[in-house]
Amino acid sequence: MDEVLKLFPITTRRDPKGRMTIAGQSLRELVQQYGSPLYLYDGATLRSQLALLRKAFEAEYRGGFEITYAAKAYFSLEMAKRMASMGLGVDVVSLGELKIAGKAGFSPKRVHFHGNNKTVPELLFAMEWGISDIVVDNLSELVLLEFLASEKKKIINIWLRITPGVKVETHQYWQTGDIASKFGLPINDGQASEGIRFAQSSRWLKLRGLHTHVGSQVFDTQPYAEALRRLIGLAEQEEFILAELSPGGGLGVQYLLDDKMADAVDWVQTMSAALEHECGKRGWPLPKLLLEPGRWLVGQAGVAVYSVGAVKFSSDGMYIVAVDGGMADNPRPAMYQAHYVAALADRLPSGVLKRASLVGKYCESGDQLIPELKLPEVYRGELIAMPVAGAYQLSMSSNYNMASRPAVLWLEEGRAEVMQRRENPDERGWWVNDSAQD
Repeated sequence: MDEVLKLFPITTRRDPKGRMTIAGQSLRELVQQYGSPLYLYDGATLRSQLALLRKAFEAEYRGGFEITYAAKAYFSLEMAKRMASMGLGVDVVSLGELKIAGKAGFSPKRVHFHGNNKTVPELLFAMEWGISDIVVDNLSELVLLEFLASEKKKIINIWLRITPGVKVETHQYWQTGDIASKFGLPINDGQASEGIRFAQSSRWLKLRGLHTHVGSQVFDTQPYAEALRRLIGLAEQEEFILAELSPGGGLGVQYLLDDKMADAVDWVQTMSAALEHECGKRGWPLPKLLLEPGRWLVGQAGVAVYSVGAVKFSSDGMYIVAVDGGMADNPRPAMYQAHYVAALADRLPSGVLKRASLVGKYCESGDQLIPELKLPEVYRGELIAMPVAGAYQLSMSSNYNMASRPAVLWLEEGRAEVMQRRENPDERGWWVNDSAQD
């Protein structure tokens, strides 16, 4: 049984000859047309994830809610257009993401601007566009924003990002809610209280809510409930009744067959119960609850497809299989030892399985997509597909070794649409500044 298909998009199948299809389309034929490496996003899988989360909200939370996509997971103009058409809000962290959101058709009232070090041009653009909220990260930013607002004589809606001091079980780089985090106003040393008081006393800043983010790739829902309890307690202490509240995103996805399965329904149930209890005992109305999933929405929808190049044995007997991508399109394994699985796209594995290492083509020893897996003998030109490739691969990709970023397709049943065309090093301006002399 090809168990690994459980990790692929929900439309993934193998035909009678073992050839993989997604949304009814052959991966081999897509690579023949668009080249490799190739990234694929399955529309049906993304819509299924979104429908599950909306249904959970409608069943579990009696207050208003909004689902807001965390653009840092993967954002391009064409992806943004699709997200906007699905009625999502968007969480952005840069001027580039702000401008793409605008071009894609997001209403500014559904845009939330995050980041721990927003620049003056970014803040001015967000202010002029009239976005829903600027999520203020620290006291110095709060002072800066009030100054800019006073100069423009414009009242600005804000949230404050609060660091609740809640630790979660995840990679140290994905911890964002503990007291040592670079993000947010800590509760424990009084900065969060000072921020609320400053905002409430400001003529130009309208404090509408609080935000937190406990971490990424989180599977336990209880830290979210604890973070919300701490934010409600902080608000009560400062006599601030919340209109809006966001626990961020960060719900984990399954990369390996034996990984935990995150339960989005339990996520919503846990937070809804905590909020209803905390607000109920204070006689407060329920705030609008905003969730910011990124990886959880798009992770499983994405697949990376590579072509096999060189194969060889190392002196310790490891079967080394090199593909035409690697750390330039997916730096996650090199950066923090992210784990993946892979499958042959043209056939089911047969014969003797070898202890293998799937490596990239870049000039780094750390360019290993999967340090160890089982593979049969493979041949130059065969295709290898890597599931759960929808988040943080392309968004963290680079032109290392002057590599071209791959083409990205959106798949619907029977058709493929180009979201990003493959970069072409022959195009003027790709590898040199346009102002440079020939």
